[in-house]
Amino acid sequence: MIRINTARIPAEGEHLEGEEDSALLELESIPGIPVFSRTPIHYDLHAVMVGRDLLVTGSAFVEFETECVTCLAKMKVKVGDPEICIHMEKVPEEEVDLTPEIREDILLAMPARFKCSEECKGLCPGCGVNLNTEKCRCGTKRKKGKQPPENDAWSALDGLKL
Repeated sequence: MIRINTARIPAEGEHLEGEEDSALLELESIPGIPVFSRTPIHYDLHAVMVGRDLLVTGSAFVEFETECVTCLAKMKVKVGDPEICIHMEKVPEEEVDLTPEIREDILLAMPARFKCSEECKGLCPGCGVNLNTEKCRCGTKRKKGKQPPENDAWSALDGLKL
């Protein structure tokens, strides 16, 4: 939990830096995100009271080990927000939990799909080799710039005569 006691923040503000368990992201509950391992969340924040309002700025990052959606290669990705800005109005003088806001900022920064590079060629739809590292063994020709279909089962419908 990333918490700060607002009653103890000096006029110049307070610096918060540390790590939190990445389990607080609850990625297991989000279907379709293939994350194999992750580092702790590293945060570097500055909190200041502006009247009765709390203003927190800084950054928070986590590193994931995942796989490319195109070629299925394992890769490491650093995800987070370098410009966190949290504003809470009329905060009582007590301990405030910043965890939900930090979690939301990191999750919003996550891409919908992880890709190893923009130039990733993916897998051959015929023989399944990674076209980034090997040449196709089956001779399947692809049009330049066109990616293989996500589900080749639909190609059986191409031969239907209606």
